[in-house]
Amino acid sequence: MTEQYGGGNTAPTIDDASMRKMLRGVKKQVDENRDRIYQEDDSPEVLQALGIDLAQGRAYFRDARTVEVTSNDEVVGDNGSKTIASTYQLHAKYGIVVATGASPRNPMLDIAGLDSLTTPFWTYENVWEEFFTSIEQNQQQNVNQKKVIVVGGGPIGCELSQAIARLGCSVILVSSKRLIPEADADASIELQKVLEKGGIEVICNQRVVSVISSSKSGADGTKPIQVSLDSSQETIYGDHILAATGRLPNTQNMGLNDIGVQINSDTNGIQVDDKLQTCVKGVYAAGDCTGDRQFTHYAGYQGAIAARNILLPLKDSGVLSEVPSTTFTDPEVASFGLTEQAARAQCGDKKKGAHEISIAFRPLSKIDRAICEGTDAHGFIKIVYKSKSKQILGATIMAPAAGELISELAVAKDAKLSFDQLATVMHSYPSYSIALQQMAADVYYDKLKKNKVLYDILKKTGL
Repeated sequence: MTEQYGGGNTAPTIDDASMRKMLRGVKKQVDENRDRIYQEDDSPEVLQALGIDLAQGRAYFRDARTVEVTSNDEVVGDNGSKTIASTYQLHAKYGIVVATGASPRNPMLDIAGLDSLTTPFWTYENVWEEFFTSIEQNQQQNVNQKKVIVVGGGPIGCELSQAIARLGCSVILVSSKRLIPEADADASIELQKVLEKGGIEVICNQRVVSVISSSKSGADGTKPIQVSLDSSQETIYGDHILAATGRLPNTQNMGLNDIGVQINSDTNGIQVDDKLQTCVKGVYAAGDCTGDRQFTHYAGYQGAIAARNILLPLKDSGVLSEVPSTTFTDPEVASFGLTEQAARAQCGDKKKGAHEISIAFRPLSKIDRAICEGTDAHGFIKIVYKSKSKQILGATIMAPAAGELISELAVAKDAKLSFDQLATVMHSYPSYSIALQQMAADVYYDKLKKNKVLYDILKKTGL
């Protein structure tokens, strides 16, 4: 991607016409991929082929077994076309699963002046449509002169910052905390280095408090956006602002309150038990609308569990304590379970924590596959485990294949394999994953050395 599509400030300089042609190719590829995935996985035809009846429209609960659906149908007549609303009711025999997802948190609640900008702000929902449209509409400004300010240093903010920078624009990323604050601190530090190396200006521990459209127009006639930070006298300027300040569950305007479904005041999500049932019998909720961790794979898992719990007598838990996650930057940052900081905090005082928790750490510069591919400058594998039992507690991986590698460790933990047991599981060479076997082998052989006296005694006794 870096070499094919620009690569931000690290890429060779190309003329603006070639850059625009390249961006049209990117848009075409993105549109085709998105359409292919939709047509093969999510289209009405696919759902109907699976035996699913599809009703499209806005749903509203009339009771715990009845949903009213309002759809807008376009009717073409002699006097042109007009939209007619039609309403009908669906009745559930066994139960209902609410899976309405989440939407971008309204950044106007935190940033003054957003609603009065002459150039509307972007979110992850419309960024690519708006980005490519702005490129086409503004022919006076070279692509590499366009500056985008990204507000929010979570996974979405980091992913989009890198992507926009690699498409030729200048990017300033402002984060109120460190980058990906839920991840291990080592990953935050290393990811900031990666983004800055890619030409992105990263401002951490600063909050955007207000924005205004500048009174002065640029050479192309547009007015830049002036951004003020909370703890700095510095003012930053950009042509566009992308708000990546979080997501909120979609729970409004569907009659949940009318039937007694409770909303969690902390997460604004639908309150469910561990079986994903709400306080209303027969009404379940799954995925982002519950206010739990917002991952596509977790939502799919919960949706399947919720449907199973409605239809079958024995119910499974749909709430997991640990969910693997990946931030799809380059390199990826993946994690599951406890970070080093969280593990030590759970063990109580520092002295006890230092004794009970061990860390296996290997930088990519020590992994042969990364060296061969030239991806060894940034990244690492970090595994947290109990010193005595070798039980895996969590892991953080920053690598090109981090999202794939983290799954192996999650499976190992779920199967109750101790970390050192991975040393006996053969991995192919040279793969990124063989580093897991090598790191486990270090722990395995260290364990053997510590027990050498016992092994010698057993050997002398013939055991």
